Amino acid sequence: MEVLSWVKALFEAATLSADLTKTYAKYQNDPATIREAERVSVTLSTLSDAEVEALLTRLKGCKDRFIAQGGGRERAQCICSVLREAAEGNGGVLPTIDDWQNIYRQLRCKRNR
Repeated sequence: MEVLSWVKALFEAATLSADLTKTYAKYQNDPATIREAERVSVTLSTLSDAEVEALLTRLKGCKDRFIAQGGGRERAQCICSVLREAAEGNGGVLPTIDDWQNIYRQLRCKRNR
């Protein structure tokens, strides 16, 4: 749940200059996000608990960078690096979670190769 909420909140903060704390709180209580978190926890088990925790730690690092550095392309790149890590942990394919593929495209994330 936290990973999904942070991805959405960070994406909105990077693209719409949304208030990060308020947006995160909104997604923590968003029925669609809650349903998606429940679906993902049941249907996708390719990421271990440790990998999910690592993604969460990286997302919180993005949050801290957003606060310290402000805006710019660095915000998008931080989210992209987390999504690439999720793909690597899922056999090279971005997991079908929420709107991650669309977020990846909109941020113009590129593979590290």
